[in-house]
Amino acid sequence: MEIRLVLPALAVALAIAALWWVLLDRLQREERLLDLTARQKTGVMARLVEEHAAATFRRVDDLLLDLVAHTAQGQAMQLPARRAFEEGLVIGVRVYDAAGLLTMESGRSAFRGPIADRGEFLEQRDSTQHRLVIGMPYVAPDTGDTLIPVSRRLDPPEHAFAGIAVADIPSNAFLRFYGVLGLPPGASVALVRTDGMALARHPLVEESATWPDFTSRTFWHNIDKQPIGHLRAASPLDGVERILAYRTAQDYPLVAMVGESVDSVFGPWRENARLYTGWAIVTTAVILLFTIAFIVELQWRRRTDRALRVRDRAMAWSGDGILVANATRPGMPVVYGNPALERLLGMPIATLKGHGALWALERAVADPMALEPLRDAVAVGRDVRIEFDRPGSQPGCLELRASPVRDDDGRLVSLIAIVRDISEHKRAQADLAEARREADRANVAKSKFLAAASHDLRQPVQSLMLLMEVLANRATDAGTRNVLGTMDRALGALKMLLDGLLDVSRLEAGAVVPEPKLFPVAELLERVSANSRPVAIRKGLLFHIVPSGAHVRSDPMLLGRILQNLAENALRYTETGRILIGCRRRGPVLRIEVWDTGIGIPPDQQEEIFQEFVQVGNASRNRDQGLGLGLAVVRRLSAMLGHRIDLRSIPGRGSVFAVEVPLVEVPASEAPGPVEVSAPPASPPAPAPAATVLVVEDDEIVREGLRSMLSDQGYTVLAAESCAEALDLVHCGPPPDVIVADYRLHGGRTGTEAIREIRVALGRILPGILVTGDTAPARAQEAEAGNFRVMHKPVLAGDLQRAVAEAMEPARRERQRSA
Repeated sequence: MEIRLVLPALAVALAIAALWWVLLDRLQREERLLDLTARQKTGVMARLVEEHAAATFRRVDDLLLDLVAHTAQGQAMQLPARRAFEEGLVIGVRVYDAAGLLTMESGRSAFRGPIADRGEFLEQRDSTQHRLVIGMPYVAPDTGDTLIPVSRRLDPPEHAFAGIAVADIPSNAFLRFYGVLGLPPGASVALVRTDGMALARHPLVEESATWPDFTSRTFWHNIDKQPIGHLRAASPLDGVERILAYRTAQDYPLVAMVGESVDSVFGPWRENARLYTGWAIVTTAVILLFTIAFIVELQWRRRTDRALRVRDRAMAWSGDGILVANATRPGMPVVYGNPALERLLGMPIATLKGHGALWALERAVADPMALEPLRDAVAVGRDVRIEFDRPGSQPGCLELRASPVRDDDGRLVSLIAIVRDISEHKRAQADLAEARREADRANVAKSKFLAAASHDLRQPVQSLMLLMEVLANRATDAGTRNVLGTMDRALGALKMLLDGLLDVSRLEAGAVVPEPKLFPVAELLERVSANSRPVAIRKGLLFHIVPSGAHVRSDPMLLGRILQNLAENALRYTETGRILIGCRRRGPVLRIEVWDTGIGIPPDQQEEIFQEFVQVGNASRNRDQGLGLGLAVVRRLSAMLGHRIDLRSIPGRGSVFAVEVPLVEVPASEAPGPVEVSAPPASPPAPAPAATVLVVEDDEIVREGLRSMLSDQGYTVLAAESCAEALDLVHCGPPPDVIVADYRLHGGRTGTEAIREIRVALGRILPGILVTGDTAPARAQEAEAGNFRVMHKPVLAGDLQRAVAEAMEPARRERQRSA
């Protein structure tokens, strides 16, 4: 708490303390006064009760003394004529002999039996003193009245115990007196023997009951020390707490007690005390609440003022111009503008204040029509953003953001506008747009380069591979064949490197765009089997595909490339055992798995193998095991398609690669049956007699290599450079049995068009093989639509020979059946 709040808080605390001190002091003084008044009142009443009891017992004692004297002299006594009988102080007199037997009675005697065992008889017999004995009260059996027996000892001249004289005093004699004392409600009067026996009590309770508290040693000890006094205690008879005044009689063993209920004495005072205390509590709470509210309000105002000062300082030092206008006044005059606004608009703040916000902005804008959106936004109460040229000689662009402010009732109260210099932002946007256009141009150039590289780099490699096959067929000596074998392996490594690099480059360049569709997975499995089973047979491996009738949604060409690369990876690293490809349904996906019994992959390398040029177990970089690009292509294609790739592997036992593809349920009637995949022969079948192959290739070296290689295989080769030349050969020469065409030809023509036009010219579906360096999925789609095969350059001579033989196999079988 701040120092300035200490004194007000201390003053409030002192005021509250003074309030409570005055209240408590007053309540204590009132309590003491009420207690003193009650003690004085009960003391006076106790003195009256004690005097009445002493006078009553004195008159009865005089009666008994006269009776004892007359009895000792043997004289008769007229007892009913005595005033004690007439006033009702005594209702009966009895005389007993030394044996406790009744010898005489007068008045209404309620007790006629022997009294040898009663306390008053035993006390008089055993005592040598002549004194009045007050016995234990008893209830008269005939009337039910409570009677107090009072006795005197009978002594003959020889001073031997001769009996007792007893007078019965009704307790009503005392109660009538107590009833006229005017006791307040809850008060009580009691007459008690000094041993604690209650003789009379008002209000009346069980007559035979005693007061246990009055028999306590402490109580009577206090009476012995102070015969007259007061005490505050709860009655054991009714449980009422009272202020008691007691007086001990001087001549008789009696104690007079008068008690006034504490509730009757302090009840009204306690009600007032509760009211005063409640009022004080409420007053204190109100004072504290007002004090706390004052402190909170003061602190809030100080924090608000501090925040306003910070805000004003921040607004003053802000680089953006800030304008605040009062919308409740006509014209919406400007009430605040920071230095940045003056700098950006080129107008002094003193000039702006007092004028309308729209007026000030119109003079700062070269074209006032630019503020039309602002006027419309203010009219409807919505935010607006506009841009305009910076006024003055300095070129630039400014941005104005205006926001109308409304109160809780929806009335427009102010307008806040922020003016910002966006010249740098505009220049950055222009630079970014130019950079984007440059990147687009670079991307187009890269795509063109990839397209050219995909065709032009493959052409010479294809020529070398074809000519290598021709040389291999014509070489006769062992040395030359060894050299040719070494060159063939080098060309194979070059082919793998070129395929992998171009595929990765196309994926990085975004030249491959997925085209997902619904198709049966059996088609992919058949294609993978056709491409991989010959390699497995050459290596002596078991290659098995489990048929599946499932349908999936994906790009069939790209998914086929993933599965083909996984199958080739399994073939490359498996020397013995088997390779299995199958499908598992896993909820909404189909899990296509490729199992092998190869060398396996250590756990710490299972993430690395999907990187470029990473291989397991090929530290010497043996090119026969590939270049480490196949799984990198798998990773990129799966990410492009959104398919999850999973790998489980145990070193020395094998690996399981899996790709998860969205599964689509189709009616059973539409699902394809099991796919029967037959293994192609290990070597190409013999060519048909007088078979003619039409080669359409625009590259002279590749065309010559194809012609030489096919001629050595016994085919008649028709070689053409263009589509037009190929049509001329078809019309003039022997009809071809199969077409082998490059994709890109002179004049912007394609091999697809050449195959289609040659078929039209011949009037029949001629088998076709499209040999191309373009690996785009569109080429495979064209081949599927045109019912011909696609082979990607560089193509191995053996693969091309096998493809030509397979394409002519149906015609050869037809000739055999015709023969």
